[in-house]
Amino acid sequence: MSLLDRNSGNLRHRRRRRQSSLVDLTPLIDIVFQLLIFFLLTATFQESSSLDVDLARAKNQQKAPKQEAVVLSISARGAFEVDQVLVDPGALESYLCAQSRSGKTTLHVRADKSSKHEDLVFAMDLAKTCGFESLGILHQN
Repeated sequence: MSLLDRNSGNLRHRRRRRQSSLVDLTPLIDIVFQLLIFFLLTATFQESSSLDVDLARAKNQQKAPKQEAVVLSISARGAFEVDQVLVDPGALESYLCAQSRSGKTTLHVRADKSSKHEDLVFAMDLAKTCGFESLGILHQN
């Protein structure tokens, strides 16, 4: 094939149609935006502290209204005392549940500042199991 047109002698240009190479970015932006929202809503933010915290004292002078409550004391070595009666950790659940069934709905926990966090969590778990409606943590003013 020659580029010359046999009849007219002019050069014949072959024009190719360029196909559209534009990409519609709207769906891509929508998906990226939805993913961004998803990850922001499901991310957990953690605050890490390198400070030693001593929460045994509080300056708040507001006092809770008086009501009959069970007072659970936790010593530094992990001994439990309920209303000034020393209780074995194995019998603590039955003792607290008996107090709850007698009509007392509030448990106040008085933990030594050097007691284990595990002992406090154990006591709070037992309070929930036994059906106490409210839980207070006592502190020193």
